[in-house]
Amino acid sequence: MLNGVVLGILLYVIVFTWIGDSNFGLTVSISLLVVIINATLVGSTMPILLDKLGADPALATGPFITTSNDALGLFIYLGFLTFIYL
Repeated sequence: MLNGVVLGILLYVIVFTWIGDSNFGLTVSISLLVVIINATLVGSTMPILLDKLGADPALATGPFITTSNDALGLFIYLGFLTFIYL
């Protein structure tokens, strides 16, 4: 979480300096924080869940985590973009 907060603040400063839109900087920063938290939760629970289901966590975890992080990251970003700009 600390990683997300630090990177979010740094990203906000860069976006605000480069583009000059504080709402867009806020959108990107909050999205980054939530995506990092989501990736941590999915990455830590997926191997446990697959092990309980009887699948080999070492083989199946990679595709599930990558796909879910990409898809959910896009939905999180677009959701915050819609929420902040509307």
